[in-house]
Amino acid sequence: MNTNDLESREAGAGTIPVSFKVIGTGSGAADIIEKVESFGYDCVGCVVAESPGDCIPADEDKMAIIVARDNEDVANEIAKNYHDADVLTIGLVYGADFSCYDSVATDARREDFPEIIKSLLQPIVTQGYICYDFNDLCTILHNSRFFKTLTTAGKSVEDAVVNMQKNMENVVVQNMESLSAHLYFNRERQPAITMNDMSHLSNMLSELPKSVNAIWSVNTDDTLPDDMIRFTTILSGKGL
Repeated sequence: MNTNDLESREAGAGTIPVSFKVIGTGSGAADIIEKVESFGYDCVGCVVAESPGDCIPADEDKMAIIVARDNEDVANEIAKNYHDADVLTIGLVYGADFSCYDSVATDARREDFPEIIKSLLQPIVTQGYICYDFNDLCTILHNSRFFKTLTTAGKSVEDAVVNMQKNMENVVVQNMESLSAHLYFNRERQPAITMNDMSHLSNMLSELPKSVNAIWSVNTDDTLPDDMIRFTTILSGKGL
């Protein structure tokens, strides 16, 4: 490998927590859960629940993502059970009781729920070159109250970063407390991504307020066209 290429620091399978859950309730939940299942993440359990009794927290649970566009009373009770069990509890719920969640998505449309869930899960369940794990996600979202995900793409890292900066123009960065940034590329991509390409991401992160806790990763996704870079960010903060 060229010395300028990113050196692989792939995480071993044993570092991945064994239990992340995505729990849907109410109308349309089955369709969302089916889409999440199609991502093929082996360490993610997907459940459609009619009542809190359908999904009791287990000792091995690390994170629960609760999805509901109605039936919010059931969604909030499920979330409270997981939150009280010290499980990182994330809400994509209309009418969420914020006290039951570590963080709730802001301005999320129902049709975007699967991609938001993918943005949360993909960097922690797939192997990366610059690694990011569940503890990093927990740092971003634990007791953060609100979160938002953004996704852009480009033919190069520079293009993807510029597009992300445009998307973030509508975000009040002073209300942001944490950010994680994730680049994805096909392993067949030529030329290979180098550390020089990362300067565009580094420059973007350096422009954030010093109070923002920023974490980043570089990952492979062979479902992408080999000439495309995808860039996702997870933003969080109590004033977001």
